Amino acid sequence: MQFIPAYFPSIRYMQALIQAPLAEINTQCHYQKQTYRNRCAIYGANGRLNLTVPIQHSKTHAHQIDGEVKIMWEQDWQKQHWKSLESAYRSSPFFEFYEDELREVFFQRPEYLMEFNMSLIHCLMEWLTLDKKLSLAREYKAFDERELLLIQAKNETFEDLPRYSQVFENKHGFLSNLSTLDLIFNHGPQSISYLEELH
Repeated sequence: MQFIPAYFPSIRYMQALIQAPLAEINTQCHYQKQTYRNRCAIYGANGRLNLTVPIQHSKTHAHQIDGEVKIMWEQDWQKQHWKSLESAYRSSPFFEFYEDELREVFFQRPEYLMEFNMSLIHCLMEWLTLDKKLSLAREYKAFDERELLLIQAKNETFEDLPRYSQVFENKHGFLSNLSTLDLIFNHGPQSISYLEELH
């Protein structure tokens, strides 16, 4: 199965990654806006909160290839995202358990978005004790509908996931298919069992 590296990927993305017999990372697609390539969704005090990594857009207006998209560092977006993560999950059962390692990985300043995303995905895989090799596609291959849905941020069609406890659930109810961070910060080492049991 093919995957486009996502920013703090969703629960359905990580489920697919875990359950795929072979996982191939493809960075040769044309970059598309309004996808989880550079955004994720977390559960903030006011409900669903989208975090977006600013990127440098092509000056020639030509389509950029995923692997060539650069992060825009003129804005202090990392500090803003980290404050949002702390506000959302400081009171969750496992945030403090993962905080130091996440901070170390998150505050790196790589040039390319895909490099940044892959470091975050590897971090999540380590927390989930997922021993899976991710191979890198050397050339473009067409994606099927299921693979493309995993990266789409607009008009998601995934059904609701089974409930698990969330920090602000008593305010806004259960929110489905957020970033895998939401699951891990709330359920820690049990998160892998939840993902493995999804259908």
